[in-house]
Amino acid sequence: MNELKRLVKTTGVYFLGTVGTKLISFLLLPLYTAFLLPSQYGQYDVNITYATLISSVCFLDIWTGIMKYMFENKENEQQFNVVYCGIAIFSASAVLYMLLMLAFGFLWEIEYLPGVAAYGFFLCLQNLYGYLARAYGKNLLFIFTGLVSTACNAALNILLLAVWGWDYKALYISFSVGIMMQCAILEMDLRLISHFRKKYLDRDTMKCLLRFSLPLCVNSLCYWLLTGYNRIIIEKEIDSSVNGYYAVACKFGGILLLVSSCFSMAWQELAYRKYGKDKDTGRFYSYATELYIKVLFCGFFVMMPLIYLIFPYLVDDGYEAAKQMIPVNMLATLAGILFIFLANIISTYKKNNIVFLSTLAASIVNMTILHLLIKQIGAEAANIALLAGYVVSDGIRICIIRKEIDYHLNWNMFCYLLPFTAVILLGFWKGQKEDNMVLIAVSIIASLWILWSDIEPLILKGLPKERVQRSKD
Repeated sequence: MNELKRLVKTTGVYFLGTVGTKLISFLLLPLYTAFLLPSQYGQYDVNITYATLISSVCFLDIWTGIMKYMFENKENEQQFNVVYCGIAIFSASAVLYMLLMLAFGFLWEIEYLPGVAAYGFFLCLQNLYGYLARAYGKNLLFIFTGLVSTACNAALNILLLAVWGWDYKALYISFSVGIMMQCAILEMDLRLISHFRKKYLDRDTMKCLLRFSLPLCVNSLCYWLLTGYNRIIIEKEIDSSVNGYYAVACKFGGILLLVSSCFSMAWQELAYRKYGKDKDTGRFYSYATELYIKVLFCGFFVMMPLIYLIFPYLVDDGYEAAKQMIPVNMLATLAGILFIFLANIISTYKKNNIVFLSTLAASIVNMTILHLLIKQIGAEAANIALLAGYVVSDGIRICIIRKEIDYHLNWNMFCYLLPFTAVILLGFWKGQKEDNMVLIAVSIIASLWILWSDIEPLILKGLPKERVQRSKD
């Protein structure tokens, strides 16, 4: 119970720290869809997909390795070794990234190449400083800088798009400046630059970090083939406008990602501290996975009818085609969130090479189904392929975890989760406004019923002892 309370508390902290940055792109949808054509927004989405691919491969997810080894090494001197060896690897990766972006940009004639390159670099710089702030326990600072970044991003977007009439170049600039502000404030507190000493560059530590992170590099490539690849195929096989609709549909899946990313950061810290193989650890991970699955489905149940109602107010009429893509994309997002959750458990046992194999299997399934269906059903093929890929990988990862610890899930929960999912989908695709208003109320009641056995102990624990005793009696 103490671990669950810590997890809930830490999730709340990260929600406050990241909610603005993650939510801003969703809340600004009315602005984006009003001032950018679907073809422009689709082109922007494809460009940042390229930047994400190259940056994720070059930077090796080194921030994950830094956090992992900082938690394992408690002495200040050892932690300094981990931090500065990680930063050295990050710096070398930055040089490689800029060279590759330069070559790629000229080869493919990417529009606004400096902005695209800046987007990928600052995304990784934010990860580096964010992970370090979390590792050092700077939670309040993390919250504050996230809010500053959000405010700066939003203000610049409104100024550049609505006032000065810029095109999608404004999105790169707003994002980059917002992240620069966040990292500058974190640097003033962490003082990574001024604390640097050459003696902290330890060869053995650097080798450990590279051994841990190199499989994550290949895994990132496969992960891109599982997500970003679909956007490029839509653009090549159909056009940028359809990719614009797909990008807007993905923004609604991003709401689930918003909350889950906060939980994932809190979960990652807890998981990295629990790497035993005893039965208690197995039961903990089994219960946590079951609870996570139920919470994800309940979030889906409530959000789908709500999205049906608010869609016309958030998205310009020119993007109406995006609405029908949302349900399957949301299901794919749900499976993808579980995909990340399971990866954190596996990484705890330093099995990153196996994480790669499961991601590779998912990307192969995704690409195969995408190419088979794209000409027949259009952009919806990307959602179906993504969902299938994630489901396959989730199954593989569950099997991997079972080989490491005593890990058993209660599959009976799907006997009620899946039928209710079908009802929600039917209401979204075939129902009217009134039907979805009813479904919101029904979904809230159903979610409370599904989660009550998990919520009740937390409620009772917060009550005075005499009331807890009466409730038990």
